[in-house]
Amino acid sequence: MQEMTSLNESRDLHVSGMNGTMTTQLVSDATREMFILVNHVVLSTSICLMGIVVNILNICVFVKQGLKRSTNSSFFAMAVSDLCGVLTQVWHNFCLDPYVDRLHLPVDFMDVQYLTAGWPNSCLVRITGWITVYITAERCLSIALPLKIKQIVTPRRTACVLVFIYAINIASILPLYFSAYFSWNFYPLYNTTKLGISFRPNKLEIESLIFIFQASLAITAFISVIIFTSVLVVKLKKKSKWRQKSTFDKDQTESMSNRERRTVSLIILVATVLIVCYSPAVVCSITTTLYPAFSITGPQSNLFHIAWSFGFLCHSINSSVTIFLYYSMSSKYRATFNQLFPLCACSSAADSDESSVQRTSESGVGSVQSVVSSVQSARI
Repeated sequence: MQEMTSLNESRDLHVSGMNGTMTTQLVSDATREMFILVNHVVLSTSICLMGIVVNILNICVFVKQGLKRSTNSSFFAMAVSDLCGVLTQVWHNFCLDPYVDRLHLPVDFMDVQYLTAGWPNSCLVRITGWITVYITAERCLSIALPLKIKQIVTPRRTACVLVFIYAINIASILPLYFSAYFSWNFYPLYNTTKLGISFRPNKLEIESLIFIFQASLAITAFISVIIFTSVLVVKLKKKSKWRQKSTFDKDQTESMSNRERRTVSLIILVATVLIVCYSPAVVCSITTTLYPAFSITGPQSNLFHIAWSFGFLCHSINSSVTIFLYYSMSSKYRATFNQLFPLCACSSAADSDESSVQRTSESGVGSVQSVVSSVQSARI
């Protein structure tokens, strides 16, 4: 129909300004293709393939441990969103591959990814962010109200919160699918018809509202994680100092201090990974809101694609490194993982045997010293 436009035609609109003059791209098409090839096709795809395996392992571990605990349910829901996120990201990377476009297939993958990869992946990334907000807030409550946390955070309430997080984020992009649809479009550049996407007349209004709402969700989650993590770090430090002052056993005090210090360091590490990996996307979202030309169909679409290539790359990293954090921070996760995958537990078993031998030798030395001291006292 004449009132409907395709994404291909929308991308061509950036060559004209509001007054009919030509608008120059700050970045060339060749530079854009180079960044997409490196960040999306090579780096992000490699990381996502690892992330698929990592999140499947995480799901297996949390299912084995049981989902009746609130923490396990949250980490399980995060693993599911991360798994779906890296899967859509692999498809996204394939669609953006410039060499695939040169095969002249009857599908415009740049169009198709708009509804099948780009927006779904962004939605899943936000779901992971909000689950992280919930986990961080729950940990803050566990330290602030240790005696009431079990009454406040129950497995049923956690399940409801997780379902709500999924529902609100998925519902936020549904209007987009009412304004766009798959269709066969004519591409003058190739002089052929390909499967692409067309938009209804309300495309601009719906897309702008969706983008503002989703950008608000992402930025709110980003800021909330920073706030809750900062509060948690301060609480743990205060608690550690209080224990040092109130405990008379120096060895016990030192043990608690080291344990608390490791927890604080790990939380700072988790927060740092999240902040670093989400920063490019947050910056891009704010830039598009303040500078509309920086968009997928705007006059600076090449710069938009380059900037978001780093955002998607960082999202892939964030969704693929969780297993290393879990394995180092949780002894229960490590034990369950070693039980499910014994081949990966060889090194851990060796370390355990070595530590047990060391403890045995130390106890043996202590026994000998005690015997010597008793003999000396008997002589006296």
